[in-house]
Amino acid sequence: MNPERRRQTRAQTQAETRTRLLEAAAEEFAAHGFAGASIDAITARAGYSRGAFYSNFATKADLLLELSEVQMARFSTTALPAILAATEPDRTAEAARYLLREAPAGELLVLVELARLRPSHPELGGVIDRLTTRSLAFVDEVLTAADTSSTAAEQPAPSVDATERRALTQALLAAVLGLLLLRDLGVDLGPDAAQRLLRGVLAPSNDDVGGGPR
Repeated sequence: MNPERRRQTRAQTQAETRTRLLEAAAEEFAAHGFAGASIDAITARAGYSRGAFYSNFATKADLLLELSEVQMARFSTTALPAILAATEPDRTAEAARYLLREAPAGELLVLVELARLRPSHPELGGVIDRLTTRSLAFVDEVLTAADTSSTAAEQPAPSVDATERRALTQALLAAVLGLLLLRDLGVDLGPDAAQRLLRGVLAPSNDDVGGGPR
């Protein structure tokens, strides 16, 4: 066999193994949470041995962090363009429909579980910090994409300073987490409730529209 083809096949096999482990982990995290999703269960669901897991990931936390990156990238290339293609206020409605239509992002809900586990598992602190930081950065990327789309449509987005932008990203992440948690608790959310929450977060603050607090 051609050595180049053999190397290519090996790389393709490893990529497939990694993808299947990530998909299995997403299902296990969604079903059992971070603590309950064992490496044995993940590998069994994916159809591999523990050796395959450790050939790709050092720990379950490393797998979780990569899974979050994969899911964020998937959202950016699939759902986000459709949301940005809509104009306001339809854009917010489309985002709300997406949040209610799609399966909850398990790796985001895991953040809540990790926060609860942190006092008794201090080794999780770094994982929580990295996942939170990346989630906030991703929210900011989505907001930047929305700003760019608005500008391209000749609807310039209002400028905000760094403090206001940070508060906006934190509030939007909190809103999304809240919606996902309610869905996970079995609350039958309607599109009006989701839209109200998102519009409330994204609406200009009094400082923006009134020249200062009143």
